[in-house]
Amino acid sequence: MGPGTLDGVRVVDFTEYIAGPYGTMMLADMGAEVVKVEPTTGDHWRSQAPVAPHESRPFLGLNRGKRSVAIDVRDPRGRAIVYRLAETADVVVLNFRPGVPERLGLDYETLSALNPGLVYADITAFGHHGPYSHRGGFDLLSQAAAGVMAYEGRIVDGAPTGVRTFAPSDVISGMYTAFAVVSALYRRAETGRGQAIATSLFASALSVQYRSLSQVEQHDATERAAFLALVENARADGASYEDIARLRHSAIGRPSLQNYYRVYPTKDGFVAVACLNNRLRLALRDAAGVEVDDPSITGPTYEPAQLSSDGYLAVREAMEAAFLQRTTVQWLEQLDEAGVPAAPFNLTEELYEDPHVVANDLIPTQEHPTLGKVRTPRTPVEMSESRTGSPLPAPTLGADTDAVLAELGLSEQEIEALDADGLIVRWRPE
Repeated sequence: MGPGTLDGVRVVDFTEYIAGPYGTMMLADMGAEVVKVEPTTGDHWRSQAPVAPHESRPFLGLNRGKRSVAIDVRDPRGRAIVYRLAETADVVVLNFRPGVPERLGLDYETLSALNPGLVYADITAFGHHGPYSHRGGFDLLSQAAAGVMAYEGRIVDGAPTGVRTFAPSDVISGMYTAFAVVSALYRRAETGRGQAIATSLFASALSVQYRSLSQVEQHDATERAAFLALVENARADGASYEDIARLRHSAIGRPSLQNYYRVYPTKDGFVAVACLNNRLRLALRDAAGVEVDDPSITGPTYEPAQLSSDGYLAVREAMEAAFLQRTTVQWLEQLDEAGVPAAPFNLTEELYEDPHVVANDLIPTQEHPTLGKVRTPRTPVEMSESRTGSPLPAPTLGADTDAVLAELGLSEQEIEALDADGLIVRWRPE
């Protein structure tokens, strides 16, 4: 297999936590050299439930394939080194609160003056314009403000809660950033000019809500206004969030797919089925031997409103009873034969030995210099002519400080002086 598609591209990564590191890890997986510039205390994510000093599972899963340089960019000497590094870069990525890059001298105007071909990607919580723009933020805030929590409808201890399996706003922002960076590099190949890229967690969370935020105004505007009037009155009367959620469900409602797009208990576990057209829904009913009439799937268009609540419950009970008669393996075999999309329900802990995961090497083992064997999910992308995925784990703090500074032309004496003054961190094996 040849080099990665981004082989030869240097990315200087000032990001921390999730959004930026996820995006730059995607670039590293495609072959880019990603130099992660960390404060001397390290990316804050290193200290999130650490398993060793400066090492944590979240950090390992977001920073594979990178080089780490730990340097104090607030000091003029540290900033001067960063400027030299930016001059060698193709891409710079940051995820600071608005105004911080300017205070640190890492804004686009400053860095692009040093390197006109620079692609500069800036990730913020809420963007650079509008009444929320001054706020810092994390995924939870974006899920709340962008309506993700409301649409999910999950309630814990009387309050809405969001998606917890992963940080969707962060991950989506990272993906959009990586996509925009590659697009800008393609454009630079044509024009020779770099450019600034901006995205935010909030805008990213909005952008993927193709269902809940796609409206046909002539059909939806009146209904939306009526619902908001109901909410305003309910809030004035002191309604709880549970009351508002029930009001939303009854007033707006959502097409119920739970009979054909859900997880069913089996004799020894669970199986998930996903039937999003009527041909598949009918195939599922036939495979399950369910004969209860369901008028919502008789024609080419799915019309769940045609099924009464009693009819919906009758179909559900018949399907649930059928699935309890066989094991998960038996159901998967039958549903595969019937052409019905289905999958087992796996516990997270089971995935490391799952035969499909193993066959595709989706959670490979890497050797970490201090932690030993570590496992993180690899990139899901494969290419016929190019390498994807980095064979290297996340770097230790300052693992590459000496090497990168030497590449920039600093002498050993200069590096030692920076070290003595506490402006850099240099990793040395025990």
